[in-house]
Order: sequence, then C-alpha cells, then structure tokens
Amino acid sequence: MRGFSLIEAMVGMVVLLVGIMMLVGAIPASYGFTAQDSVRVQAVSAGQEYLDVIRQYVKASGVDTNLPPPPVVVIDRGQGFVSHGDQSTSDAFTMTPACTSRSLFSFDCSVNVEWSVNNGPLQKVQVESYIASQAGF
Repeated sequence: MRGFSLIEAMVGMVVLLVGIMMLVGAIPASYGFTAQDSVRVQAVSAGQEYLDVIRQYVKASGVDTNLPPPPVVVIDRGQGFVSHGDQSTSDAFTMTPACTSRSLFSFDCSVNVEWSVNNGPLQKVQVESYIASQAGF
C-alpha cells in the first residue's frame, strides 16, 4: 500500500490547523506585553529627563531643596493625536523627586514615576543618580 489515506491526510490537516491557531492566539497576548513595555520605557525616559533637570539645578545651586517642579508628561498609548474623550489624570505620569545630601557638595537624587493606564493597577519605576555640585569647586 503506497501513499496516504484520506483519514491520514485529514488528521495531518487537523494537527496543522491546531498549531496555526495556537500561534495566532499568541499574537494578542504578545501585543499586550509590548504595549506595557512601551509605557514602562516612556516612564523611565520621563523620569530620566526630569532627573537631568534636577541634576542641572543641583550642580548650579549646590542645594537639594526647592527642586524644580516635575513636568506633566502624558502617556502615549499609541493612539496618536486622535481624540478619544477626556484625558484623565491617570493618563499622565506622576513624578516625585527626592534628594539626600551625601557630603557637603554631593547628593543622591531619585525620581519615582507612577502611572496607571485605563484605571489599571498602579505601576512604579525609580530612576536614581549621584550628583556632585559645582558650587563648591
């Protein structure tokens, strides 16, 4: 007996179809993880930019008090400039700075960035830096 029977061919097709359906089913899940990672990268970037502003302030003034206020950074969820109703406060990052003095002219500074997308769970990331002031040199 040579070749495949109709039943063997149908079983092979079913196995192939199940494999393809599993691959297609994984695509939406991977897209969701990619979107979460994109927002996390935005949070780190926003925190780093604000920390750069703090670094310039501390280097110039030599003090870690009265830090510049954090900017308002809106979360880009990949929707471009199309309006989708109200932009609530949960659509922006909340940044909290903190600096502690290490010595007379050096500081440890950090920025805590918090956000929540679509009223989901609160997520956080912290960006830190050592800053040496130029005011004492």
